[in-house]
Order: sequence, then C-alpha cells, then structure tokens
Amino acid sequence: MRVEPRPSANRRGSTAAAAGMKPVDEQHIAEPGLVVLDITGGDEDTVQAVMAALEERWATSGTSPVRREPGEPAVRARIYADVLRPGRDGP
Repeated sequence: MRVEPRPSANRRGSTAAAAGMKPVDEQHIAEPGLVVLDITGGDEDTVQAVMAALEERWATSGTSPVRREPGEPAVRARIYADVLRPGRDGP
C-alpha cells in the first residue's frame, strides 16, 4: 500500500489566497529586516492583541483588518514589520 503525503490541516495551500490577501512578492520585503507576517487566530480579539504586541516591539504597518473566510474557524490578518527599527515603546 502506498500512502501519498498530504498537507497538514494547517497548511492547505496558500493561506493568503484563501484569506483574500494579495500574494507577497519581492517588493514587499526588498530590504533586510522587512518581514510580512500572516497571523491566524481563533478570534478577532486574539489577532488584534498579537498585532498590537508586534507594534510595540517593531515598527509595523499598524493593525490591519481581520478577515474571516466563510466556513473556516479561524480569522486572519497581515502585518508588515521592520524588525531593525524599534516600535512605539522602543528607545
């Protein structure tokens, strides 16, 4: 019997496309230290709290709209960050 590997439930293809987000390309992260973070959580409050915590640590694009796909249990958001620059609570 041959078993074909299948993606785990957490990785069913492009979550960005599934959440209605644009794909990340080279232009988004063209400089060292720039990152794009796709955040998935069980509810909007959790995702908003994560984005607020990231904003305190690094310079970010700020909190973004939270998206919910019909039939999916999770909510998603995307944030852009510069991990080389401190956030609002930085020095």
